[in-house]
Formats: sequence, structure tokens, C-alpha cells
Amino acid sequence: MLVSIITCTFVKKYKTMRTLKIEPHLSAIELKKVMNKQQSLHDFMDWQIIHSVQANPGKRASEFAQILCITENKVYKTVQKYNRLGASWKTEIKRGGRRQKRCIMTLEEEKEFLQTVSEDALKGQIISFHQIKSKLETQISRQVSDDYIWDLFHRHKWSKKIPRPSHPLADKEVQEEFKKNSRRIWLPNH
Repeated sequence: MLVSIITCTFVKKYKTMRTLKIEPHLSAIELKKVMNKQQSLHDFMDWQIIHSVQANPGKRASEFAQILCITENKVYKTVQKYNRLGASWKTEIKRGGRRQKRCIMTLEEEKEFLQTVSEDALKGQIISFHQIKSKLETQISRQVSDDYIWDLFHRHKWSKKIPRPSHPLADKEVQEEFKKNSRRIWLPNH
């Protein structure tokens, strides 16, 4: 019991005593120029962390986190990446998006595939989701998930076109008569 209390206090003290140090890849003026040139908010905030740590040596990550309204972990990770990769650290790290290494097909190949699908549809062949999926799987010689097909449609602005639902016992003549004879505005009963 006593050993666990001592180790907990040691860990807490060790965490709070950690100070941050920035490798001098860029000077303070250069850092400020790079920070102010950023177009996205995420990039600006990352450079702001680096600039703050370099301008205020000896402070702890908890102090920077509190001032910049971020987590301590974000401060540690950003400083670590900057120290390891240097001044070009933001060009090396990509945020989200489509990476060519993981893609099954390039965007151009996807466009060509969808062009052939639309040509088949214009010829009068009924194209359903399952037909498109099997055609794609034979073209690339591997199986794909249903989500990949829906994402493919979404990337190329394709949407599912289906007729509006109608009741099987609906009478078109009665509906048209109702449209002609109904009031344009609704007035509540007083």
C-alpha cells in the first residue's frame, strides 16, 4: 500500500516536472512568419504551439495547454514531431483525405469505370448496385465492400434515383380533382 502511494506521487511529480525544449530549426522571427502564413486553423495552431514553447523556455506542457486551450498530449506530440522532423514537419504529415497508397483505384480510373457504367445504362441495360459491384470486382480482380461502392458514388456525385413511392390503391383522378378544388390557404375554425 505504501509503495503504491509513493509510486503514484512520483509519477505525478515526474509528469508535472517535465519541461519542453525546442530544437533550433528556425529562429523566433522565422517561426512567427511561418505561423502567420498558414491558411488552415489546424496548421496555425500547431505552429503557435511551437512558437509558444520556443518563446517561453522552462514552462511545462500543462501551462501551455491551459493557455492555448488544448491538451497536454497535443503539446507533447507537436513538439516531438517538430524536434524529430525539423522545419518541414508539417509538409511530411498529411491530415485525413485520400492517400494513393491505400486506394484501390485512382480517381481517373474511377471516372473511367463510372463512364462505362453510365454508357451501359444509356444503352438500356438496367444497372443495379450489385451489378456495378460485380463489374468493379471483375475489373480489379478483388472483392470490395459495399461501403467502397457507396463512397465511390459519393466521390463522383452520383446519387440513387428511384421513383417516389405511391400507394397501390391510389386513384390519380381523385388526387387531381382534390388538387383543383382544395383551398390555397388553410384558415383555422374560429
